[in-house]
Amino acid sequence: MQVSRTSHAVVFRLASGDALPDALIARLREAGVATGTLVAHGVLENVELRTFSPASRAFGASRSISGAVHALSIEGTIGLSEGTPQAVLRAVLSRETDAGVETLSGLVVSARVVALEVIVTSAQDLALPLVHDGRAGLALLDAGAPGAAPIAPQPVSPKPPAAEPRANVWAEAVATSSAQPPLKPLGNAPLPARPPARPAAVAVEGEQFFPEPGDEVQHFAFGRCEVLRSDGDRLHLKVGKDGRIREIALEMLKVTLLDEDPNTRPRHFKLDRRL
Repeated sequence: MQVSRTSHAVVFRLASGDALPDALIARLREAGVATGTLVAHGVLENVELRTFSPASRAFGASRSISGAVHALSIEGTIGLSEGTPQAVLRAVLSRETDAGVETLSGLVVSARVVALEVIVTSAQDLALPLVHDGRAGLALLDAGAPGAAPIAPQPVSPKPPAAEPRANVWAEAVATSSAQPPLKPLGNAPLPARPPARPAAVAVEGEQFFPEPGDEVQHFAFGRCEVLRSDGDRLHLKVGKDGRIREIALEMLKVTLLDEDPNTRPRHFKLDRRL
């Protein structure tokens, strides 16, 4: 069991023509949502649904629904897979036909948005992986995973900066979930092998350079930081704006050396998300 003591709501609309689930995942990354739930409603078109088979305890092949449908209700569970938020979307759809009102339901594999509003409830202090439960044939949050411990909650000031929760939570969620097993696919399709992690070193004229103690980095979420310790694949950073110590996984980041002369001390690096 995991208990969240810090949560907030994120409300947004997806634009006409956006593709599900890609546009939704991009918004979740932007908002720094690692674990939570969502509800949505609107109008979709060209929907692909998968329905559950009790005999095989798995989801069958997707069924294509042409034209527009009213999404009466979409509910979703949000968790991490390989450091990236994923959403399992369960939908109840409706449309008028010559034979009357037709109601459809299942897991949304893909769809095109006509209009869709989404309300996300994010557990800011949790970063839980989505895993495949073979007994039920469902993708569920693994609240008991050894590496799924809650992130230390951030102190809340009377007027917190609007962007601070997003940046801090997303960076911590990636660091916390980097060791979690990837989400297995629904159904019987095999999961593609995860590509090997690319080295985090920066190559300059044939030499490789890692951030080392004493160097400075510009982190995409934390801002300017001082490197206190380097273990090759992980860094311990002292954040300049609040003095906190953060541990990050370099395999999830793109490392750029900013100095023209790599022998300069201290050296300066830029750390961006690896997409």
